[in-house]
Amino acid sequence: MVKQSSIKTTTWADQAQGFDFPSKQHTARGRTGGDETAEASHPQGNTGRIGNRYASLDETSGSVWDTTPSQEDSNRPYRGSGRGYGTSQRREVYGRGWGHGRGRADSRRNSTWELVVICEDLEATQGGGGSLANQDSLDGFSFSSTKQHINIIRGDSVPVQTTKARTGNTDGLSACLLVNDENPRLPEWLAYHYQMLPLRSLIVAVDPASRSSPSEILSRWKDMGMMEVDVWEDDDYFTEEQGSGLCDATNPKVDCVKHHFNRQRYFVMKCMADFKQRNKTWVLLVDVDEYVTFNQIRDDDPIAPLDEAPDGIPTLSDWKLHTNSFGGVVVDGLVNGAPSELKNGMKDGNQNQVVVNNVITKANDVEYGNVIEDASGNKFYLRDDIASRDATAMPNAPKGVPTLKDVMIIGTRLFARIFNDAYDGNKNGEYIEIKMGWENGDTAMRKFHGGHLIHDAKQKKYYVEREQASWPPHVSPKAARNARARLPSVGDGNTIYDILNNELNEYPCVTMPRLLYGSYEEDDEKPRWNADPIGYEDKDFVTLRYKWHAIKGVFDVNKYPKTIIDVSRVPMSAFDGKAFEIHRPLVKFCRKDPPRYSLSLLRVNHYADSFEAFSYRHDSRSFRKSRQYYDEMVSKTTAAKDEDVFQWLQVFVESVGEDEAQFLLSDAGRFASLE
Repeated sequence: MVKQSSIKTTTWADQAQGFDFPSKQHTARGRTGGDETAEASHPQGNTGRIGNRYASLDETSGSVWDTTPSQEDSNRPYRGSGRGYGTSQRREVYGRGWGHGRGRADSRRNSTWELVVICEDLEATQGGGGSLANQDSLDGFSFSSTKQHINIIRGDSVPVQTTKARTGNTDGLSACLLVNDENPRLPEWLAYHYQMLPLRSLIVAVDPASRSSPSEILSRWKDMGMMEVDVWEDDDYFTEEQGSGLCDATNPKVDCVKHHFNRQRYFVMKCMADFKQRNKTWVLLVDVDEYVTFNQIRDDDPIAPLDEAPDGIPTLSDWKLHTNSFGGVVVDGLVNGAPSELKNGMKDGNQNQVVVNNVITKANDVEYGNVIEDASGNKFYLRDDIASRDATAMPNAPKGVPTLKDVMIIGTRLFARIFNDAYDGNKNGEYIEIKMGWENGDTAMRKFHGGHLIHDAKQKKYYVEREQASWPPHVSPKAARNARARLPSVGDGNTIYDILNNELNEYPCVTMPRLLYGSYEEDDEKPRWNADPIGYEDKDFVTLRYKWHAIKGVFDVNKYPKTIIDVSRVPMSAFDGKAFEIHRPLVKFCRKDPPRYSLSLLRVNHYADSFEAFSYRHDSRSFRKSRQYYDEMVSKTTAAKDEDVFQWLQVFVESVGEDEAQFLLSDAGRFASLE
């Protein structure tokens, strides 16, 4: 196990020229117990960004860097990291360390520096094998200024009070992120998910249309050893045949939106495959304007579904919601358990049409597990048809019945690959069309589900492959409600990883509903009880600035859910090609029926932000530049408000340290002109 040693903190004062600081060079030197040493050097960069330097060293010497920060950066924290590598006749020696400096200047032209260096164990390798050599003490460190003043400080080995970030959290989560001019929001997204997931591995693909590069922001995390970060170009996941490169928006024959969606679908699959090869587990698939959090129970939650129909209320099965020609809400379904005849002439066991009473029941309440009421006062319980069919699904086709795989419905037509065709002798895997006796494909297919039999127009039987065999197990409403009641709050010290392991550990693919937050802000809002850490302002962080959101559980506003997938439980072959769709990338591992909002343990906060931020990207989708579209969207986001995630920043600053947090979050919320 890697041990760490730390020198004791000291303060060094030196005269500066004007407001310029003398640069500092830290060198951490460690010994392996033999005669060999290796050094890790840490120069301070004059722009405040991390410098990552490698040097070939022998046992006693190393390179020296000297830089002088400029006046405009005189109040910026400076940090550096480096690695040293040395060789001897007996074995190779590797040492790594990191340090940071903090400076300030006053009117008397003095500069004060506080210096800390931490050096990890040296790793020694010999021959074809490897062994870890314990570092018993920190031999010393030195720094030099532009005046070439050398100071040697010696200290005993002491325990290092540090976070998992500095030691490397092997249990952290991973993420795949496609960016396009996201620099103003990227620092917040990284810091939030570093703290809340915790995010420890990241692959970023930069859209070729992007006018800015995220490299400097990402290097802060990578060079400090807080996160594994890889940046991909199109060639890393998107071949020329698949349509890589910048979409030509001036060419009317090119669909740039389709081009964008293709890039997304190929990227997430290649990214997940890469993480699987690296033995990672959970991989998050969201955008920079989306933040994962605990979905705690709140007063404004939508109706929670019932496990079964209340006494005396008939069940509506194989049901479908639509609108009639008058714009009314209509539910078609099969009535079971009703009296011999209902008020409007409906009969038990027959297919009926229920015209929903919109005064009593809103359209967004027409979901499985709910009780609805029609215009005549009849009440019906809406069965969870997919859960019911899951429970009665056949694992295999009955003897002599052909199997259909990769079924696709287009209108009233059914296409599939057929196997064991006893009717027409088609070869196994041949893609065919089967004539169905449907007048309305959508209505007929509400009964369609894998693991069951269907009949064609001539009443021939076919078994539809049970694709949901690899889906996460169905969870009852009662179990889901109990799990939500156990959820922690942001700031309690728990992470998303804890919930995945303790509550959702049977799920290879967890689908999370989204909740849209708009740009509405109250002029007279009172300060929050958990004030921001000193030096931060709400306006720079969407998670702190915006609290008003849309009605929960309404698809028309919140749109499609997002996923987090445990790639260790998915075969590598599942990542071939492109994703089925970006919101449901693995069709055989992500449920077709995601859990309702009121049953979901995790959710994704989706921030529209200001119109300036919304339209900032160089995006192929025209609606990203439409003020009318934006205004209409955010007009639906004042249903309720919450402060569920507000404490994350305070916890993050306490976790990584004030200086580190300021550095990692620098320029958050700053929208530089890209024209």
